[in-house]
Amino acid sequence: MDTRRATQRDLECIGSLHEESGLPALPSNIPLSNVIVALDGNEAVGGMALEVCARSGLLRSAVVSQAQRRKGVGTSLVQSIIARAHELGLCDLYLLTEDASEFFATVGFATIDRSEVPGEIRAAREYKEQCPESALVMKLSLATRW
Repeated sequence: MDTRRATQRDLECIGSLHEESGLPALPSNIPLSNVIVALDGNEAVGGMALEVCARSGLLRSAVVSQAQRRKGVGTSLVQSIIARAHELGLCDLYLLTEDASEFFATVGFATIDRSEVPGEIRAAREYKEQCPESALVMKLSLATRW
């Protein structure tokens, strides 16, 4: 499984994966340099984006095709996002999830209380508008990962 930064052409494939999975589309305000795609040959089988919020990052639009789940695709995507976050000098990564907390726990994220979320993450559109109060907030401190 290969991962790389997405191209404009990859966005259509990632969008189809979001649609098939019933997930919101990738936000248009995230630069391509912060979108990672997983490839099986030439086929996009997963994607994940990183929204930069001051010195923190917010994982966005994580998706893996149904046929490729439990095959290491998600782990590869997270590792690539962590590498990108380090390149950008970010300190922490956050995410909101309703059904993938077990997976994200296996790659080092821990559930935190919403009161612990910094203001720059709370100001992100996904946090304010797209994820309900029922979504768990998870955090990964990058200082301990490298």
